[in-house]
Amino acid sequence: MLIRYKRLLFLGCILLLGSPLFAQHTLRALLLDAESKETLIGVNGIVVGSLLGNTSDVQGHLEIKDIPAGLHTLRFSLVGYRSDSLVLDFSSSELVERTILLHAVGQDLEEITVSTTRTNMHIEDLPQKVEVLGQEEMDEESALVPSGVGSILGDIAVITIQRTNPVNGNDAVRMQGLDPQYTQLMRDGLPLYGGFSGSIGVLSIPPLDLKQVEIVKGSMSTLYGGGAIAGLINFISRTPVDSPRVSMLFNASSLNEKNINAFVSKKNDKIGMTFFAGANRKAFADINKDGFSEVPENDNFIVHPRVFLYGEKSTTSIGLTSVFDHRRSGDVEALKNGPTAAHPFLQLEHSNRNTLDVQFDHRFNKQHSIAFKSAGSAFERDMQVPNFHFHGTNFTSYTELSDQYTSEKHTITAGLNFVSTTFVKGASDTTWLSSFENYTPGVFIQDDWHLNPTWMLESGLRVDQRIGGEHFVLPRLALFYKPNNRWSWRFAGGLGYKAADIFTLAEPSPLLFNNASSLKAERSAGLNTDINYHALLWDKVGFAINQAFYFTRINDPLVMGFDSLGRQVMKTGNHSVSSYGSDTYVQMNLDELEVYLGYNHTEALQQFDPGMNWTHLFTGDAALVPLPFNPKDKISATLAYAEEGKWRIGIETSAFFNQYIYSGKKVQNYWFWAAMVEKKFGKASLVLNCENLFDARQAKHETLVGGNTQSPVFRPLWGPVEGRVVNISFKLDI
Repeated sequence: MLIRYKRLLFLGCILLLGSPLFAQHTLRALLLDAESKETLIGVNGIVVGSLLGNTSDVQGHLEIKDIPAGLHTLRFSLVGYRSDSLVLDFSSSELVERTILLHAVGQDLEEITVSTTRTNMHIEDLPQKVEVLGQEEMDEESALVPSGVGSILGDIAVITIQRTNPVNGNDAVRMQGLDPQYTQLMRDGLPLYGGFSGSIGVLSIPPLDLKQVEIVKGSMSTLYGGGAIAGLINFISRTPVDSPRVSMLFNASSLNEKNINAFVSKKNDKIGMTFFAGANRKAFADINKDGFSEVPENDNFIVHPRVFLYGEKSTTSIGLTSVFDHRRSGDVEALKNGPTAAHPFLQLEHSNRNTLDVQFDHRFNKQHSIAFKSAGSAFERDMQVPNFHFHGTNFTSYTELSDQYTSEKHTITAGLNFVSTTFVKGASDTTWLSSFENYTPGVFIQDDWHLNPTWMLESGLRVDQRIGGEHFVLPRLALFYKPNNRWSWRFAGGLGYKAADIFTLAEPSPLLFNNASSLKAERSAGLNTDINYHALLWDKVGFAINQAFYFTRINDPLVMGFDSLGRQVMKTGNHSVSSYGSDTYVQMNLDELEVYLGYNHTEALQQFDPGMNWTHLFTGDAALVPLPFNPKDKISATLAYAEEGKWRIGIETSAFFNQYIYSGKKVQNYWFWAAMVEKKFGKASLVLNCENLFDARQAKHETLVGGNTQSPVFRPLWGPVEGRVVNISFKLDI
């Protein structure tokens, strides 16, 4: 009997001492951004090797219950952050509390800041949809298409790059199906590319000179005026980093094109500098053997030095950009031997663009700062064709002073700006054009109001007054909802305007006459909304999807016509233009593999009287006809694989469907493919790239030039003309 009691006592002691082995424990964690110390919502926390896990709430708190005693590995993950694992001992205490700091992907690299919106919020928390092509994309593109940014912009589904001139190779940007003049282009937040100053070579900005490109979809009227009706593209120049950097690139292509680009930057505590220089040379080419050059002979030189002065609380930058461009195109015989009576058509173009800019930022404290920026630009263009000579210079300036104050719930930005443009006709010009000038002062205010942790309201108001002309009141509202780190929703709407400028619609011609001062401005209203979702699937696959919808209406748009004297003039159209559609993209990455899929559908329509010779979409009091050069359906896809420091391989494609030209004729659908491979050798890399892999060309479906050699007639361009282009480049980063 005694032995039995001893056994029971021994067993009870064992059970008492062993009870921690069977106890259930709890983890309570606070998830924070390692740099900003902001709480992180939607972080996935799991006990590795079990089914236990949870997600952090709006306060960043995460709780996992019923964890068995012992040592366990905990893993925490969130899209955009590096996953973190740690081992915790749950043997001694039933409640374990920890603060977990997650590091953003690339946080140890150069910080990416979206400057277009003027606020310091993360890109995922902005009430306006912004798409950023960052430093990595710019570095990659500099070796693929080193002479300009048109190619990389065209990879985005909502953007179409249109060749506007069949002989001089000029390109323009279309967003949301609207004509190019409704997309505002800027360099470092300075809108200097409107009207005549944006007529040629604007997209010839070398990617090697850029830090990133910011694309805003929809109106940005409050901060930048009414010209950003369809959207805004801001080209951000590179700035000095802590360590000196030298990049050199050499490129040659099958189009007999050669490029040499160089970038240098250096910085210390008080002063920094960047310097870019580039030379591009391209021979003329008659791709389809019709006797006229689809590719112009082009010599292009760019220099862009900048100096940065750093104070205790301020930064000042001074930059000069000079671009010299010379183009020859036309009849191949005239290009080779000079113009003759049988082959007279030769087009010569010289342009010089010089821009001086100054920017100053001063921060009084963490809540209050002011900014001043000013730039002046002179763009001179000289063009000669048989029996016609155009010569003119456009002087533009932009000056702005803004003040920003941030409180616990509000970020208020207010300022005033002044825009001027002056066109001076050259003495040798043979057009009916005359010199003209426009001056527009404006004031603006914007408030980003954080209603609570999940809702934000952005409201803005701008008032512009053209001296001697119209005034414009432009309200704008945006609402942003983010219940957690996986989901977000935006809705924005605003008014815009586009002042009359003859050069936004017409290239210089013998009959061109400027009557813009007598016309009222176009006015617009736009709405944009999008839904975002991103997550880490199966703890391995980064997944993000964005679904956007948009609508824009432009009343009394300006069109080209002729007056009673036979002059080519602008007229106010008795119709409206509407654009509505959807834009979808999906991004996925798994280790070294990245996938991008984009689809855009846009109905861009203009209203005409039923008697017009167009393909009517419906009949009635008026007929809606498609806006020309807008592919209603565009598909974009990219597949890339990279081994860090070794290889990078990529293939991309874009498909263009349901596109119309001026006559209402539907043109051929086509696919555009590109592929590349890069081999890295330490600080050097060698790239082999092929654009238009399967040689999609408009000339395969119709002739590009009609008439005869004495009086050629050039057809409007809706597709590629250069054919397959292979290039090889060598890049060295020191």
